Amino acid sequence: MSGGTAPLPWQLDHWARLGQQADSGRLPHALLIAGPAGIGKERFARAVAARLLCGSPVSGTACGSCKSCLLLAAGSHPDLLDVSSDEGSRVIKIDQVRELIDFAGKTPAIAGNKVVLLGPAEAMNINAANALLKCLEEPSASTSLLLYSHQPSGLPATVRSRCQALSMPVPGREACLAWLRPQCVDDIGAEELLDAAGGRPLAALELLGNDGLQTRQAVRAGLAALVQGRLSPLEFPAVVSELDIETVLALMQGLLEASLRASVAPGDRRAMLGFELRDELARLQRAIANGANPNRQLIIEDYSTRLASALRDSTT
Repeated sequence: MSGGTAPLPWQLDHWARLGQQADSGRLPHALLIAGPAGIGKERFARAVAARLLCGSPVSGTACGSCKSCLLLAAGSHPDLLDVSSDEGSRVIKIDQVRELIDFAGKTPAIAGNKVVLLGPAEAMNINAANALLKCLEEPSASTSLLLYSHQPSGLPATVRSRCQALSMPVPGREACLAWLRPQCVDDIGAEELLDAAGGRPLAALELLGNDGLQTRQAVRAGLAALVQGRLSPLEFPAVVSELDIETVLALMQGLLEASLRASVAPGDRRAMLGFELRDELARLQRAIANGANPNRQLIIEDYSTRLASALRDSTT
């Protein structure tokens, strides 16, 4: 199975259930794949699209060699519409959804199916989301809508209720590491990558191609300076001034989890405090993802101080 048309290892259960639905003609006309960024939701949606458009599926997966698969690989399949935020914008606009509605009303050009990929779905503005209801309420028999979302709570309830939900949590650590290890170079370990990405495997892989690890090392050096008293909480925000608050919190959480796994015995009071702080960081990240807008400076000062204290206690 080729990488672009096959599910990832931790998605096989979802894939099998969807395959059974497809084989029995019960595949939903609209699927909403929801979960954290960086775990492979878009890749899963594209694998489903490839399977639906393929002329000769092999073992439930797109063959990769028929006319439809070749057109898909070339990015020129006439029965696939990819709807995402415009270049330089974070919004999916109503004109894009109107194009989607027009596409859904047409006859398939090659086979019996058309597929729309839309994501992240929460990027739709309210006018676009309202326009999408037309397709959701009056679905075309030949068109499948595959939506993926990092923040499904950002979608109107009217949209969510008209899609079959497929929830994808962060995968298990061992499954992620088994997938990451063959793709790592000698001097960059899979565990380090995964920790840097907050346990999200595709986000971890992206770090191989940019300065994500260097950024993590800078954050870790800043926290070490805090632990050792060489840097004050008021100075630490300058260390991460180029990063958004979500990235800072994810890096803090990853460093804390790595320290807890390596240095603290289960049941230890310090471990309990560390896990409480980890859970608090996770709750704050969810709140920000759902629209909260805390004071960046104060949040970083507070959590860097508390994280440095937790790291200090875990190594004493």
